[in-house]
Amino acid sequence: MYLSPAEIRQTRINALDQFLNASQIWVDASGRFTELGLRAGRQALDESRDQLEALVTQAPLQFELPPLERLTAWRGDSAEWVRAAFEIIGDAQQGILATAREQVAALDTLLMRQMDRAALSADATGEAAIDHVRHAIREAEAGFNELTDAASRSAEMVEEQLRQVSEAIATETDAAPRSRRTRS
Repeated sequence: MYLSPAEIRQTRINALDQFLNASQIWVDASGRFTELGLRAGRQALDESRDQLEALVTQAPLQFELPPLERLTAWRGDSAEWVRAAFEIIGDAQQGILATAREQVAALDTLLMRQMDRAALSADATGEAAIDHVRHAIREAEAGFNELTDAASRSAEMVEEQLRQVSEAIATETDAAPRSRRTRS
């Protein structure tokens, strides 16, 4: 009825593997964020250098707003950076959910094996109680899986909405002027 040393060892190894997987997911996400930040920083430095060179070459120093095309491109780039950041977060969330699901499944499998062993030496009342616990474990795992599925779908919907917003911002050329009329 008790866990064997091999089962305890395997359970610990599995749990450590899942923690390692979760850590690796966040390390990968951090690397992707760093890469995204470096690309955005390089782009900002290049744009700043171009603007400084343009200022230096002007005979009389004049400060003018950048052309509308440049502002539109910046807005599109900014939207792309935000979309990419949320994609990184979404991918990390999906990975963590998958890791959690695997860990719960491993623990539930172990519990079910223990229930099977306990049932071998149980009387009718004990066996009924064990069956009740088995059913509760299956229901809990099914509920957990439904929650992780819902969280996964939710993350996918947010990513899709952000993609659509990013595309709309990137393709928008002129914003409609806002009315400054006060309410009566």
